This record gives sequence, C-alpha cells and structure tokens, in this order.
Amino acid sequence: MRIQSGQLIGFLPSTRSIRRPISGVKLILSGWILIRQNGQNEGDMMDSVRVGVIGCGGRGRGHIRTLDGFEDVHLAAVCDPVVDIRESVCEDYGIEGQYGDVSALLEGEALDAVFVAPPAHLNATLALPCLEAGVNTFLEKPPGLSLKETEALKAASDETGAKAMVGWNRRFHPIIVEARDLVLDRGPVTQLVGEFHKSITELGNSGKFAEVLMDCMLFETPIHAIDTIRFLADADVSEVHSVVQRSMSGYRDVHAALVAFENGVVAQLIHNYTTNARLERYEIHGHEISAYMEGVSRGEVFCDGEKRELSGDGSGTDEQNRFFIDCVKEDRPVALPAANLDEAIKTMELAEAIMAGTR
Repeated sequence: MRIQSGQLIGFLPSTRSIRRPISGVKLILSGWILIRQNGQNEGDMMDSVRVGVIGCGGRGRGHIRTLDGFEDVHLAAVCDPVVDIRESVCEDYGIEGQYGDVSALLEGEALDAVFVAPPAHLNATLALPCLEAGVNTFLEKPPGLSLKETEALKAASDETGAKAMVGWNRRFHPIIVEARDLVLDRGPVTQLVGEFHKSITELGNSGKFAEVLMDCMLFETPIHAIDTIRFLADADVSEVHSVVQRSMSGYRDVHAALVAFENGVVAQLIHNYTTNARLERYEIHGHEISAYMEGVSRGEVFCDGEKRELSGDGSGTDEQNRFFIDCVKEDRPVALPAANLDEAIKTMELAEAIMAGTR
C-alpha cells in the first residue's frame, strides 16, 4: 500500500518508556500517540521541515533569525549548555524544545535537519553524532580542525545517508556570484586573489576562541577565502607553495600561498593576523575583464574601458540556508554551488597544504 504524506497509519499507547520519537513519523502526545507518515515517497515534498539548532551564540542566533523567516521551517528545538542563553532564544522565537547536550536533543526530538553552530572548534565534534543518527546536518565552518575530522563526517554521512552541507556562504553571496558570472561570460578565469586578515592580539584578548584554535586560525576565518578561491577556480589543486610563520605572536600569524589548479588558474592567498583590523578582499581576472571585491560588502568590475559597480542585495547566509532547506524538503543531494562534504574535504586538503609551509 502506498502511504500518502500525512495519512493516518495507526495509534500507539503513550507510555513514559517511549523516549525517542519514531523516525519518519509525527507524534502527538495526548494519552495516545497519533502516528502520521512524514516520510517522502518519490515525487513528494514535505510541507514543513522540523529543525533543531545546536549552539545559541552569535552564529546560532543568526541562523535562527534566518530560519524563523522561512514559512516552511518549524524551529522545533535548540541545544546549548548555557541555560540562560537557550532560554532567551526560546523566548524570543517561541521555540518549545530546549536541551543542554546533543544526545538529549537527538533522543528527544524527531528532526528533519539540524544546524550546527557552536564555537568553531566544536563544529565537527557536535555534527558527527547528528550524521551518525541519520539527521540531515548543516554545519558552520570549519568542518573540523583537521582533514581527518572532515573525513570522519563524510564517512558518517555516507553510512547513514544523511545530507550534509558546510556554511561557506561566499559561494552564495550575490556580489561574488555576479562577479564570477560576468567574468565567465567572457571566457575562463585566469587568476584569483583571496585575502582575509584579522588581529591575533585582539582575538586572544577577547577570550572568544579556545586555545586549541589559536595556532590554527587559518581554519577559522581565512578558510572562507580558501574555499571561495577554490570554488571560483572550479578545478582541483595541482600545486601549493606556501610560507607560514609565527612572526609576532606565539601563534601562526602570517600565511602566504601560491596555488595552481589543474585547469591553469593561478591563485594567491594571503592571510595576516599581525594587523589591527579585519579585511577581506577578492580578485577575479579573466579575458579582458577583472573584478575587485572588498569582501562581500562592495565590488567593481572593469571591462571594455568601463567600470561597473557590484552591490548585490543579499547576505549569502539567507541564500545558503534556503538552499539547504530545499535540499531536505525536496530530498535532493547537496550539490554545487553548495559545499557538501566532498567539497569540504578538498577545501580542508588545501588548507592543510598551506599549513604545511609552517617555518
């Protein structure tokens, strides 16, 4: 018998021994459990995506704010070890479920997807049990502090079939997308430049980052630029020549790399932590055309003797979150332009190759 989405298929007595909702069904507890089929048949689309958010800090709240604006998303629960923080988020957004650890969240909720946005060094640690439980998982960057951690996520995703996507949102930002498209309209990309700079002194004094992350900050913010350049090159890496130094602090604070890709694209990556300000820049060069972007705030394209301003509306985050929700809702693979775990492994491979130039 073919079960239609939402069709009543049975009842079970409600007992305290039933701790975890049955996978693929919607449960309504009121003395009895009404079971409705939520699973998708071929060609079906779920009406609403039940989402849990792990981490209620700045990044987690940002995702919650975006998801709350999607009519087809039900924010079912949040997870954060700090009681006051998770209670505040639940009150602000009318979220019913709140948990102090991931295992309790996975046991207590039947979720279609989770968004994992804890402190950066915990991304892979908290995403792994979600993927192992077969829950579709969006995780913030970086997808681990090593290639090995990212590969473990991929293995879990392959084993359970759970979808996974990493939050490298520059792939979706309108300014980056428009610049790339304008260059490609005239032919292939020839050369790329990516920069991301911050102050290691300021970060150290802030106490926002765990000590385990401080000597590999390349994986934290500059990984945005590394992934963006690899995405724009649209080819596998063939050569990496890098110099990384601990010049001003006890941490790696100077990074420079020359990267060659199999399609002939050449890229320069520069990431400095001895500066006093945050700065992000990109360049895309093609056939008689160049695009220069001040991060994702503004940009300009030069071609045919004229200058064109880039000022696309959008954040990149809204667009990427919509993309992931649609993948879950329509039960389709996470594919380009998104960063699935195959893409994540390639970006982490490049990051580790750059780190190998430490002197």
